[in-house]
Amino acid sequence: MAPTPLTPDEAARFRVSMSEWLAKELLEKGSIRLSAVDNPDLQRNFQEVVHRASELLRRPVISMTSSHGMTFELGDEQLPGQERSPITP
Repeated sequence: MAPTPLTPDEAARFRVSMSEWLAKELLEKGSIRLSAVDNPDLQRNFQEVVHRASELLRRPVISMTSSHGMTFELGDEQLPGQERSPITP
């Protein structure tokens, strides 16, 4: 059975809260692998999460999708035209 799609409000809350979570985890660990990200809708939501986390950290966040899920990595350099975020070491 396919998962129930998120409502627009649920999707917006998901993207905000997961962006904050992903930014925090990447600062602590440098990379993360999520194995349960195999649904195309969820993968699209996570692409928005990656974009938002990158803006929060003012550093690139790289995502890779495979049959095993999604992997996220924190890039070393700061984004062009931006100073490093005060929360970024």
